[in-house]
Amino acid sequence: MGAIVLLSVLGWLVSLRTDYLWYDSVGYTSVFSTMMWTRLAMFGVFTLAMAAWCGLNLYLAYRFRPDTWPATSEQEGLERYRELISPKAGWWIGGVAAVVGVFAGMSAQSRWETWLLFREGGQFDWTDPVLNMNAGFYVFRLPFWQFLIGFGFAAVVVGILASLSAYYLYGALRFSGQGDRMTNVARIHLSVLVALFLGLKAVAYYFDRFDFTTQENPVTDIVGGGYTEMTALMNAKNALIWVSVIAAVVILVFSWGFTRSLALPAAALGLVVVTAIAAGGIYPAVVRNFQVEPNRPQREGEYAQHTIDGTRYAYGMENLETVSYEVESRPDATQLASADSPANPTVEDPALPDTSNPTISNVRLIDPFVVSDAFTQAQQPRSFYDFNEKLDIDRYTYTDENGNEVTEDFVVGLRELNPDQLTDEQQDWTVAHTVYTHGWGFVSASTTESDGGAPCFTSGVLSDDAGNCQIGNDIIDVEQPQIYYGLLNNEYAIVGVPEGETPREYDRPTDVTVVDEDAPEEDAEEIGDDRYTTYEGDGGVEIGSITRRLLYAWEFQEPRFLLSDQINEESQLLYNRNIRERVQMVAPFLTVESDPYPAVVDGEVVWIVDGYTTTNEFPYSDRVNLADATNDTYSGQGVANQASEEVNYIRSSVKAVVNAYDGSVKLYEFDEEDPILKAWNAIYGGDLIIPKDETPQALQDHFRYPQDLFKVQRSLLQRYHVDESRTFIEGGEAWATPSDPSQAQEVTQPAYYVYATYPDQEGEAFFQLTSSFTPRNRPNALASLMSGYYDENGDPQLTVYDVAGGDDQSVRQIHQIITSTSEVVTTLRDAQQTGTTVEWGNLLTLPIGDGILYLEPMYLRRQAGGQGEDLPVLTNVAISYGGYVGFAPTFEEALNMVVMKYVSGAPSEAEQTEGEDGGESPSETPSETPTTEAPTTEAPDTGEPPEVEAAIDNVLAAQAAYEEAQASGTNEEQGRALDDLLAALDQLEAARAAAGQ
Repeated sequence: MGAIVLLSVLGWLVSLRTDYLWYDSVGYTSVFSTMMWTRLAMFGVFTLAMAAWCGLNLYLAYRFRPDTWPATSEQEGLERYRELISPKAGWWIGGVAAVVGVFAGMSAQSRWETWLLFREGGQFDWTDPVLNMNAGFYVFRLPFWQFLIGFGFAAVVVGILASLSAYYLYGALRFSGQGDRMTNVARIHLSVLVALFLGLKAVAYYFDRFDFTTQENPVTDIVGGGYTEMTALMNAKNALIWVSVIAAVVILVFSWGFTRSLALPAAALGLVVVTAIAAGGIYPAVVRNFQVEPNRPQREGEYAQHTIDGTRYAYGMENLETVSYEVESRPDATQLASADSPANPTVEDPALPDTSNPTISNVRLIDPFVVSDAFTQAQQPRSFYDFNEKLDIDRYTYTDENGNEVTEDFVVGLRELNPDQLTDEQQDWTVAHTVYTHGWGFVSASTTESDGGAPCFTSGVLSDDAGNCQIGNDIIDVEQPQIYYGLLNNEYAIVGVPEGETPREYDRPTDVTVVDEDAPEEDAEEIGDDRYTTYEGDGGVEIGSITRRLLYAWEFQEPRFLLSDQINEESQLLYNRNIRERVQMVAPFLTVESDPYPAVVDGEVVWIVDGYTTTNEFPYSDRVNLADATNDTYSGQGVANQASEEVNYIRSSVKAVVNAYDGSVKLYEFDEEDPILKAWNAIYGGDLIIPKDETPQALQDHFRYPQDLFKVQRSLLQRYHVDESRTFIEGGEAWATPSDPSQAQEVTQPAYYVYATYPDQEGEAFFQLTSSFTPRNRPNALASLMSGYYDENGDPQLTVYDVAGGDDQSVRQIHQIITSTSEVVTTLRDAQQTGTTVEWGNLLTLPIGDGILYLEPMYLRRQAGGQGEDLPVLTNVAISYGGYVGFAPTFEEALNMVVMKYVSGAPSEAEQTEGEDGGESPSETPSETPTTEAPTTEAPDTGEPPEVEAAIDNVLAAQAAYEEAQASGTNEEQGRALDDLLAALDQLEAARAAAGQ
């Protein structure tokens, strides 16, 4: 047993030392020392406090024990325990007190953050409108007061139990026999403890009143006390405070012997219980059921307004701008075309995209989620290189061939080393940890062009075939392309060799074309067809000494740290290499963005990670679950899942930057007004965060509106876009976030970054994050668009565009219209016959002119060179504008189709679909709650010939069966359903031809 304890303590000390060495290697020892010293101090203070209290009560009970005890069987059974304890009573009292104190200290040390925030927390620009307390009281001070009250209750209970045990052991308290059941001293002692418990209860009732501002209102299903809480329950708490105080006084009076009957103290305790039941339970229930429920808007309106205002402030939406976006039912499609385009374009003389409109000239065709495999296949000269499952979008400014400065967005990713792809020979401990240590290269591709359906690479090309991209492949200059820190490789690496020795870290192959040349001063050597290098950074822990090697041999349970001759006096150990975990360790108070993104800043590859300050204690602010609010198609597929944590305040306060080469972490202040960030910065010495005005401009140019914050705001705005409390409570204007139409299962559509200009932005392009909403009970209609971006000053802007005047469809409906057009049906048929998988990219919704442009790229996955791997190839682009659908291999051709249909006055695909569905437009859809049943297959009377009506019936039935197979069927069932749909469409076409239509 002693050996186990010794080994456990030794292991804890080793981990403590290695943790310190790691924090020292990244320059954040203040984080480690503050955390450890605070926890030790909390442990010590509360251990001593509880031990002293427990020991005091045990000592008093032992000191005032009776000289004799009744000769009863009960007491005779306790005699052997008294004989064991009495000779060494002091040791027993000290031992029990120490054990209880240690448990209390262990519990208290986990609240170290609560204490530090209590000590350093400041004020918010928000005051609770009901109790008139600043939000800082709720966030910083109330949690620690409640912890102290809880500790006080635990101490009193421990005191009561300890005293009862000692008094019972020595006969001062007994449950049988004649005469008094307890001595006077025992009665006084225990009564004081019970009175102290009731006094603490009164204090707890006082602080409980503040919890009303952060608890859920069951009437309106939002956070923040409503009419019942702020009237009935508030009065009940006030009454309970006085009742508890009176009961405590009564028990103290009893303790001094004015009466020996237990009736009076029992009555006092009963009064507390009865008051709690009647005033705290029955009365509020009556008020809620008979006053509030029948008059919800009138009774709850004032309090719902508090939550609307508080929620918008807490989630950074207090300056939310709402713009009414007027759209036409049939907008002029020629406004998509260049002024140089002909008025009546033809196939030979097509319309050209309006390149003066940034939204059109930068329209995004390449989907970063779909093309990761294509990046890997084209840019993977060795099998252990890999790209993240989801790539990223970022914008760069460069000088084009005409000497003009151009800003465009690109699909970007890092060619990381994936240890899971190493062969068995490469996974040998020495090879895996000292040779294959890093990836190589920042790779970008155009979002507006493709290279025969493949990504059009613009930088970081490491391939025998650089491709035929017309933009050029030297857009982004990288001086140090080695990638030691990223998302795919969290294995430790041992780097460094003595001066003059041959480098042994595999860098990259030399038998392929390299577009971005390495820095000439870099220490490297070519051996055969491979290039080897030595890590020159200082981001690791030095492990050259035998002491360090011994420490890490124990820490990683790996004896080869001691035995390997690859470790020398220059060796460094790189670990904790996942950049999200790295930021989380450096700044444990932050919630880290689930999707970090790489950027090239002044020639260096860095990761930019948004850091959020959060709390769940903000008054009158609704709660969200981070995991639920941020979940979408990408979650768990290249994008981390957020923890299932409830929050009701979030700020994008920090931009963390991790160097991909040396692992250095810098925390740049972004929100200068956030009190939580100010408190933590003060806690860690005042220099943990780099002030915002010291952020390099080259880095600021790559900041983007954070995704997780946007998703949380999107989730809340489904209800909180409403300004007026009555409308909010009635819920008639609630929105919903659409499901991703490209996925068979129900999952939220991801937001998307585009470099575009929106209606209120006066033609200026911004890199903005966009999503759409549908009315909650009308999933086929478009309600609004939402955009988040940083303006020209770098300040965050959040705008909601209320779509009015038109009958635009939701992304789900648009996807259905697109997939029902003859061109798409033919493509689907051909893909089905050749066994090729069809994959749709994210469907973009872009406001242009007086209409909405929808764009959805289609990819076909084809097998790559006999490797059994399906690679996505962009084969077609589908667009819809004003109900007209264009589907062609390029955006220009698809746009030309739309313009031609509009100019010719042909009926739009949306109108044709509505005719087949009975003429019901999305704006006329009844507002009942949708069901999950398949669409009806019964076509109404449309005035068509009987043969055509029958064919329409067959199409509707086949379409419903195909959608059901997509949602829950196997690949074989989906194939059969698609065949049936194609056959039904052929029959409809033949029937219309026979009818002369």
